[in-house]
Amino acid sequence: MSRVLACLLALCFSVAVALGSVRARAADDEKPAQETSEPKDEDPKEKEEKEKQAEEERSRKQPRLSTPYDDTRVGKEAAEQARAAMGLIEDEEMVEYVREIGARLARHAPGPRFDYEFDVVDQEVPNAFALPGGSIFISRGLLQLANSEDELACVIGHEIVHAASRHAAARQQMVQQVPGIFQFMQQPSLAAYGRDQERAADRLGQGLAGLSGYDPKGMATFLKQLEFMERLRRGASRIPGFMDTHPGTRERVSLASTRASNISWTPQPSIAGSPDAYLRMLDGMPLGVPAREGVFRRDRFLHADLGFSLRFPTGWETMNSHTAVAAISRERDAQLVLEGSGGGEDARAAAEEFLEGPEMRPLNVERQEPVQVAGEQAWRVTGHVSSGRGGMHVMITFIPWRGSVFRLTGIALNKRYEGVFVQAARSFRPMTPALLAQVTERKLRVVEAEPGETLEALSRRTQNQWKPNETAVMNALFTNATLEGGQLVKIMREEKYVPQAADG
Repeated sequence: MSRVLACLLALCFSVAVALGSVRARAADDEKPAQETSEPKDEDPKEKEEKEKQAEEERSRKQPRLSTPYDDTRVGKEAAEQARAAMGLIEDEEMVEYVREIGARLARHAPGPRFDYEFDVVDQEVPNAFALPGGSIFISRGLLQLANSEDELACVIGHEIVHAASRHAAARQQMVQQVPGIFQFMQQPSLAAYGRDQERAADRLGQGLAGLSGYDPKGMATFLKQLEFMERLRRGASRIPGFMDTHPGTRERVSLASTRASNISWTPQPSIAGSPDAYLRMLDGMPLGVPAREGVFRRDRFLHADLGFSLRFPTGWETMNSHTAVAAISRERDAQLVLEGSGGGEDARAAAEEFLEGPEMRPLNVERQEPVQVAGEQAWRVTGHVSSGRGGMHVMITFIPWRGSVFRLTGIALNKRYEGVFVQAARSFRPMTPALLAQVTERKLRVVEAEPGETLEALSRRTQNQWKPNETAVMNALFTNATLEGGQLVKIMREEKYVPQAADG
């Protein structure tokens, strides 16, 4: 059961998925033994026929992406799910810039004439992915890692080829059984592109870039830079990124470099205007999780824009995403999740509406009661989900706050965490000036080097908080590089955060 909890946390901490998983396991537990075990004397032909029938049944249930029309239909739905769950960056200028690059490349796209769409998701890890039908997503982290428009164009061209060649459709077929909004999040671990698909996307993507007036060498330089970043992150816990879905090898980098020298292309003016203009567009972008999503200071979660704080249990592993914030116990036998539960100020009404949803059917409600949280009338629901292996205990506190209701859900394998869940709910309170002062945000800044300056000297002068090797990777430089006067360098600073939507 603890594996279930760990998986749930990785799937954006959704209590609905948690209960759904337990319901499935409970159903397995309740089956008679003869249904879950194979008779020893079963006829091989009968067994083969049963397996064939089961496969046909699965095939009927699974959507088929057999035509470009199917690609468009399924891709649009998946794209909406991706936007809702991952979130999009708020920098309209940068989004429009990416779309202009994409439109230039899409004019030369091979295959079906999809209506290509380009979005920038608010993900810190360098990543890019294509969905069936031409929905292309670039992450904020990839924009920050790239050092030129040529590199960015090659990556976008690569993803266009995956969509145009229907690689994305084949890959989507493999993740249809993953629930709803989590499909796009699980694609990296469930279905990486094959070697032949990658080679084709590299080759055609570089050709697409060349036809569009971009230097095809951008693919090789970006892949090399990405490889260096992966070395820095190796062994660390991270979100699946570009190298997970697009396996990278030195052979690929070498082939991309050799191929680029053989591609005939005519340079066209960049959309940004100049190489420096691209870098200057990155100045001020948040690094890591944006502070507008809330920040952790030890075990306390601070949300400056919404004006509240919440203390999670000491020593629990915390995580923050676009849709929820959560913590999981050291023993992996309990988790606590905070997420939105809709508008309005009636906590009881929000609870009733939530409990009526199909995802909540496995929950056996034991009691409901009003409670006071941060001086407001909150509502608490306590219950359990039955299973032959012990079930799970659930405590959900619905907290009204500034015109919305938040849902704090505790899930555990036994009742010993009930007091922990109650204490967490009681810790929900308004932000104070002292807490607000603790909210900072890491920002990418672009600075000019002085003649003959080293990265170490530049870092001291500009209060750069990246290590020398991190700075070198982000700027495609050697650690011992000597900089030219006026050369633009990306650095990282920790800056005080100013709430964007604080109310009162």
